[in-house]
Parts: sequence; structure tokens; C-alpha cells
Amino acid sequence: MREWSAPSPPPRWSTSDQPPFVARREEFAALETAWADAVAGAGRAVFISGEPGAGKSRLVGEVCTHLHADGAAVLFGSCIQELGAPLDPFDEPIRELLPVFRGGDSPLADSVTLLDGVIGRSTDGGTAPLIGQDRLYDAVIDVVQAAAEMHPLVLVLDDLHWADPTAIGLLTRLVERSAAAPILILGTLRDVPPDRSDPLTDALARLRHLDGVARLELEPFTTDEIVDYVGRRNGLSGPHARASAEVIRQLTGGNAFLVRETWRRVVEAEHQGGMRVITMPDTTREILRPRFATLEPRHLAVLEVAAVLGLEFDLAEILAISEVPEEVTLAAIDAAAMVGLLEVPRAPEEPHRFPHTIARQAVVDQVSGARLLGLHARIAQTLEADFPTAQLLVQRLAHHFAAARALGFGDRAVTYLTKSAEIASRLIAHEDAARLFERAAEIAGDPDERDLLTLRAARSWVATADFARARELCELVIERGGARISLEAAIGHEDASWRPGLQGHRSVELLRSALESVPNDEGDPLYVLGLSSLARAMAFTGSTDDAERLGDRAINLARRLDDQKLLALTLRTSLAPNRPRAAADRLARSAELVARARPLHDDLYIGSLYLRSGACYVAGDRIGMDEAERGLIEESRQLGAYWRYWVESARLGRVFIEGRLGDAEVSCRRIRDAEAVFKSDSTSGANALQSYMVRRESGRLDSIRHLVTGEESPTSRWAPGLLALYTELEMAEPARRVLGWLLDHDDALAHASSNWPARLVFMVEAALWLRDADIATALRPWMEEYSRLNLMSGYFVAVFGAADRYLGEIDSLCATDGALELLEAALVLDENTGADLHVAQTLAAMAVHLRGQPSASRRAEQLADRARGLAEPAGMERVLRSLNREFSPDAGIPSGGMSPRELEVIRLIAEGRSNREIAGHLVISEHTAANHVRSILTKIGATNRTQAAMYAHDRGLLRQEGQ
Repeated sequence: MREWSAPSPPPRWSTSDQPPFVARREEFAALETAWADAVAGAGRAVFISGEPGAGKSRLVGEVCTHLHADGAAVLFGSCIQELGAPLDPFDEPIRELLPVFRGGDSPLADSVTLLDGVIGRSTDGGTAPLIGQDRLYDAVIDVVQAAAEMHPLVLVLDDLHWADPTAIGLLTRLVERSAAAPILILGTLRDVPPDRSDPLTDALARLRHLDGVARLELEPFTTDEIVDYVGRRNGLSGPHARASAEVIRQLTGGNAFLVRETWRRVVEAEHQGGMRVITMPDTTREILRPRFATLEPRHLAVLEVAAVLGLEFDLAEILAISEVPEEVTLAAIDAAAMVGLLEVPRAPEEPHRFPHTIARQAVVDQVSGARLLGLHARIAQTLEADFPTAQLLVQRLAHHFAAARALGFGDRAVTYLTKSAEIASRLIAHEDAARLFERAAEIAGDPDERDLLTLRAARSWVATADFARARELCELVIERGGARISLEAAIGHEDASWRPGLQGHRSVELLRSALESVPNDEGDPLYVLGLSSLARAMAFTGSTDDAERLGDRAINLARRLDDQKLLALTLRTSLAPNRPRAAADRLARSAELVARARPLHDDLYIGSLYLRSGACYVAGDRIGMDEAERGLIEESRQLGAYWRYWVESARLGRVFIEGRLGDAEVSCRRIRDAEAVFKSDSTSGANALQSYMVRRESGRLDSIRHLVTGEESPTSRWAPGLLALYTELEMAEPARRVLGWLLDHDDALAHASSNWPARLVFMVEAALWLRDADIATALRPWMEEYSRLNLMSGYFVAVFGAADRYLGEIDSLCATDGALELLEAALVLDENTGADLHVAQTLAAMAVHLRGQPSASRRAEQLADRARGLAEPAGMERVLRSLNREFSPDAGIPSGGMSPRELEVIRLIAEGRSNREIAGHLVISEHTAANHVRSILTKIGATNRTQAAMYAHDRGLLRQEGQ
């Protein structure tokens, strides 16, 4: 690491020909205050917005020049319309900082190496490190924060409205992580159409709750401020200055750029006595027409070339591209600078530039359509032939050749759009890559090339987790493509379907049709992969037997071909969904998949860890689960956002089964945040179930009791979840109704879904609570398929522990031999899994089973005490409630599904107490007392308090003498 000499601000910020800086005093002071806070260690981010020409960049330039003079280090980056790189506006600041931290034993070595690998290879054919956006973001933030520790830093990010999604994500992360760093982030943006960026607007909305984030909206100049401006420019003062200023304000609306461009005309007209005839031109082109009129036609032609090149341009490039002799080109540039249409660079390395994007666009707008096509073609051909090391060459050639494709440059446009997409992929900007691939496909004249590019776009959309868009593109290729490309697309469609857990019917249809269109060649890797993909799709439709046979065949064919990548892919497809009878094979295959995927260096490895961790939980392999989870966490740090969702799900499963319910609640919130990565396939139902599982174990469902009527329809809600809620709230008749509905509407597809274990458990739990031995007996064969396994729905969406616990409880209810043996087997599996919550649940179930056996009553009490020992310190209220129901003084009394607290309430109702009196007696709120009364009336089927009192009397619920 070398000493860092903070760079100077861009020279154009301090040019002598800058117009006077007026107004913006409050904004200037606000930015100075933000800087003082940042220097004190409280990071700040200020986003300055306004219409084009409002003076955003000028304000930032003035402030940063002042701060730099006071010792601030200023880094500058900007976004370029149409021609930018995916990491703009961060690319330039990163390149400035990397040399500072190269070499030596810097703790940033890994981050610097990573960024060198990504940025250094972004324009060549090299392969960047396999990382995800999260790891890229972390590396950038590491370097920026380390620089700020050496020297408090102002990071200017100009024209953020042109930033791509990758850069916006990095901006969001940097702001969030800089709250305690000496960094002031200044961003400028347009927030009005057509330049308004919805992704940026959404990102700023998410950031606005942070203490260090502020927004400044630049208002138009007031008349007084224009008076100040005119006075400084022309020395005009008094009534004459105000009269001119009022006209300027009326004509320009106070827009800073328009004031700059029109003030002289107004003042001169006033001097000549003709102010009343001045009108505001309709377009910026008309505003600048007097300046254009001062240029010779051949000089104006040179200016048009410069405008098509971009806001900034290199002198060598325009000399090569210009259609006129060199001396004429140079004279044209001087002439344009003389009338304020170009800015002359202050330093040799600085490019020429237009004073504002408005001025540049005004020049472009006057170029005819035909001439514009020709200029784009000439620029592209010259850059390609003569400037092989030009900055952003590939992106610029993509833009200019695409704009000139009507002149026969379509193939060149496709070539460079494809290369731009590949650069974006190497920069982990997958959304940009997807859009570039799509654009190239639209231009491609060859159908095969078009379809291949469309598939590449689909794969990039998969990398962004926009699976719906990926499926849409795959179907488009299938509709118009040849046999083999259609098979590739069908495989891609299935891959974009199973990831969000969609049913596989459409993928089965597409794959079968595609496989029928190619030769039945078992030596063709694509054909084998198609069989494997079809097997997984069939499993998601419920055809598990056929899916297993086809999956086994694909694996055997892959082994015969000795293709390691193909074998890993076929192993992966055989692991989803989770079929109970194949659990042992699944566990072995997951281990082989991890071993084979590890050296492949792609996301197949992290996917193998994700599948392995779930297989190990089901099998009760704690060591395997721990190893897979550790690997998943480590790899996700590299590969980022999509996998962070699965890491958080695995972490939730871990802390939940360990009984760390507070940590599980935190994990649920993190999962909700991580769900944002799924752009089109919602996972909100999964998180709702995860949250429910945590809340029910911690006894926190009473808060929603008043929202549940018992009359909800199972067709308008997820029926298994509704049944579980009725069961937990002890609403007997509603639970019985929905349980019957679920049994009446059972089908094979439900058994094949990833949420079948939850559906089955909720039905069994309801039957056990209702003490309905007939239904429990009917459900038992389905539960027996999972014997000796743990039950898991989805990927740690809902985990229930050993199926043998439920089988033991069913046999206990039905007085069937073997209940205790099943419960003991469940306890062994719970302990092997390292699951204190499941252990406590099984101990409680064993205690309840043995309580009815006089010879085992002492052991029952011991088991109950062990369960309480785990449950009480961890807040496992559901376990404690089940013990209290059986081991409290009221045990054995027919409670009608009422909880111990509700038994107390109904006794007080029978004594004639009001809700207020009940609340005072039990030291609860009157609102809570009323909720208990409503719940009691629902459970016992009573319509009023008198009927509730009679119910208590008839069933012996009243207190006996001495109680």
C-alpha cells in the first residue's frame, strides 16, 4: 500500500470562463454541514435533484472545489448516456484507488485482487473471478472506506439517472455501509421525464429512512437571484437590472442554463428599447440558434460530429473522423468555443466537452436523419480501424454501429452488442447483459444467431433471479427455433421453473416435444441433459415414480459418457423435490454432487450445498448439515444476492430447530428483505409460513385471534395454513370443517408439491387435537412414508422434526401398540439432528402418552420436567402449553379445547363477573378479557354468557370448595 495523494478535482470546475456562481446559498451551507458531519465520522449522502439545466453539477463543482481547498479528497465519477460501462459512475473512482492498495500485506489484498480481476479484464477476453454482486459490492466498499480512513473523502457521482441497475445496487449498499465512515457521497440526478430513472427512484426511497441521507431539490432562480447574476455578468444594477431580470425570469422560468444562454439578448434588447418584442423560443435549439448562426457551415458540420461522439470527445478522434481538413476542424473547435458551445480543456489530458448535455442535444437535434446515420457509421468505422485502445471502445462501437444498422452495419452491431453484454457479465451486471443480448438478438439477421443470443439473455435473466422473463424468452426460442436450440430452450425453461418452485406441467410439455424432435441419441450430452431436466419437471407434477426412473437413467448415461459437468447436472436434477422413499439415495447423491461440483468453479457448487443441507436435515445428519451450511454461507459471500435468500432460509432452519426463537424472528425479517431478489416469482407465501411457524412456537398468535372468525373459506386462502391456525387457536368446529374439506379435495399433485409435508402435518395435528381417531388412522399411511426421517416443507420453510413423533402420537390416540417405540425413535433422531425444539416436543409427547399409564406415571413426570427444562428458558410456549394441558390441576377436565387461561375465564363468567371484573381479577386488560370471552363462545358453540355459564356448570368446570 502506497501513500495516497488525493487527486485534484476536475479542472473544468475551476475554469476562468465559468459564469458567476449565484444563489444556492442554503444548499451550499447544507453541503458544508454534511461534510463537517462526515469528517466527524458520521457518513453522509446527499442527492441533488432538479430538471435539466438546474445547476446541479455546478453546485457540486463549487462545493467540492471549496472543500478540496480545505483539505478534502475528492473522487469524481459520472454516468454517460448511451455509452457508459456497467459500473459507472464508480468505475473511474475505483481505478483511481486501486493502485493505492496494490502490493504488500494489505488486509485489502483479496478485495484489490478481485477488483483487478473484474475491472482489469472487463474489456478483454479474460475470465473474471466467479463472484456475485454482493462480493463485488463488498470489495468496492472495502477499498472506498479504507481510502476514507487515510483521508476523509468526498465521492461525487454525477448523472445518476443514467446509472444501470448494478451501479444503483452498489450505491445503495455503499450508502448503507458508510454511516460511520468519514465519507460524503454527493449524487446528482434528474427526476423528471424522460430521464427519470424508476430503479434509482426506488433505491432512494429505500434509503431515505437512514439518518445520514438527505435530498436537495434545486428550485429555479428567483428574480432577485437573476438580478445578482446579471449584475455580475454585465455590471447592470438598479431598476434596469431588475427589469431585465423580470423578463429573463418570465422567459426562462428561472432555469439556470437558460438564464445563462438568454440573459445577454434580454439586456441588449432592453438597452435598445425593444424588450417587449422578445419571446422565448420553443426549443433549446432555437435558443442556441444565434450561436449556431455565427459558425460557418463547415464549422457547424464539425460540431455535429462532436455532438454525435458524445458529451465529451477526444481531439485525435474528431480529427480522424471529421470530413474536412485538419486546419478547418481545429478552427471549427476554436470557433465553437468562442461562442460558448464548447469548453476548452484546462489540462492536456482533459477532453473537449459541451458545456451541458442540453447544448449537446441541441446540436444533435438539428442533424437530419440521413446525415445522422452516416455520422454514426463514419464514427464507428474510424474508431474500429484507428483507435483500438480508446476508452469504452466496445460499448461505443455497439452504440454507433447499432444506430447505423440501416446502412448495412447490422452484423457489426450484433458483434459489439454481444461483446458489450459479455463485458457486463464479467462485471456481474447481469441485467445489463440480458438487455444487451436481447438487443443484439433483435438486430441479428441469422435466425440461429438470434436464438442463441436470446438464450444467452435468458440465462442472464436467471442470474438476476427474473425467472419469469427467462421463461418467456425460452418459450420464444422454442416457438421459432430449430430442434436442438429448442431443446436447449426447453431445458432453460425448466431451470427457470424449478428454482422458484413452480409446478412442472408446462416444462414437461415443452421438454417432451423438444426431445421428440431430436435423435434419440444416448451419447448426446444435450439429449441426456434434456432427459434429466424432464425427470425433475415430472417430479414437480406428481409423477414421482416415472421421474425417479428417468432421473436414474439420465445419471447412468452421464456416468457412461464420463462427462463430469453433465453428471453433476443430472445429479442435481435428481434431488428435487424431496421424495421420502428416496431419502437415502438423495443423501448419498447430494454428497457425490458436492464432491463433483466443487472443482467446477461455478454456481453449480453452491447449488449442490443448498440441496445437500436440506437432504441432511431430512436424514438427521447434523454433521453433514453443518458442513453444507458453512459452505453455503462462505460461497454466498462470493456469489451474492440470490443465494443470500437460501442462506437466510438455512440459518432460519438452524436457529429454529435449536429453539432460538428470537434469532428465528430476526431471520424471518432478513428473509423478507432477501426476497427482493426475486423480481417476478413471489415467495411471500413461504415467508408467511416461516413467520407463522416461529410465532406459534413462541405462543404469539393471540394477537391475531380477534381477526379470525372461524368462517373463512378454504378456497380463498391456503387451506392447510387456515387449518393450522384454527388448531392453534383451538377453534374446534372450524378446524373440523377445514380438515374435512382438505381430505375431500386431496389429489396426487398435492402429495408431490414441496409443501406436502406441511399440509400433512397440519392435518395430523388437527386430527390429534380433535382426538379424531378415524381421521388420524386414515392419515397414518401417508405419514408412515416419512418414518425415520425429519419432515421439511420447501427449503427450511417449515420444519417439524421426526415423522415418528407424529406416528407415535397417532398410535397413542388410537391405543395401538408400538407408540412408545416410535416416540423413542423420534427422540433419537431429534438428538442426532441437534434440534432442542424437536427434542422438547418429543419429550412432551412421550410424557403425555405415558401419563395415562399408572405404572409409568413417574417416568411421565420426569419426561415432562426434561421438556420444561428445555422449553422454559427458550420460551417454547407451545411446548409448555401442551404440558400444562395434561399436567396441570385441570388436566382430565373436558375443556372443549379451551386453554388453562380460558378455563379460568369461563369460571369467572359462571360467577357472573363482567369483562372489567375478569380483567381486574386476572390482571389483564379489558380488551384481552373480551378476546378470551369471544374465543370461549366460539369454541363451545355458545351465543351468550348465560350459555357459557351453563356449559361450565354441566361439565364440572366450576371451582370446588377449597380451590
